[in-house]
Amino acid sequence: MNKKITLAIICTIIAFGIGISIVQSAQNAEKYSEVFYLDATFYQDKSYVQIKFDDTSGKTTNAVLEVLGMQTSYQKAFTGPHFEIQVPFDSVPEYGWKTMPITLVVDHQEFGKVGLKTEVHNPDEQPNKIIFSKL
Repeated sequence: MNKKITLAIICTIIAFGIGISIVQSAQNAEKYSEVFYLDATFYQDKSYVQIKFDDTSGKTTNAVLEVLGMQTSYQKAFTGPHFEIQVPFDSVPEYGWKTMPITLVVDHQEFGKVGLKTEVHNPDEQPNKIIFSKL
C-alpha cells in the first residue's frame, strides 16, 4: 500500500513539474515574440535570401546568424538590435527550405542568450513561425 502511495506522489510531482515547464516555455515564447522579429524571404529573380532581424526593445548587443544545411554553413556576426542581409542562393534546395533552417543566437541585456530559428519562405507566402529557446 505504501509503495502505491509513494508512486502516486512521485508521478504527481513529475506531472506537476512538466506542466510548470510547459507553461513557462509558452510564456517565454510569447514574451520573446513581442520583442524579436526574424524573417527570411527567398527572391528567385534576384538569387538571394533576404534575412531581417529586429529587436524592438533595442537591448540586443550582438547576434550570430547561421544558415544550416548548406555545403559550407553560412555564419555571420552582427552588433546592435537589428540587421538586414542578403545571402546568395541560386535556387530552392532540392529537398526544400526545411533542410536549411535560419538560426540566430542573440545576446540580450534583459533575457541573456536566446536562440531563434525559422525557415525561408517565398515572397507570396506567410512568414514561418519562429521557434525560441533560452540558452
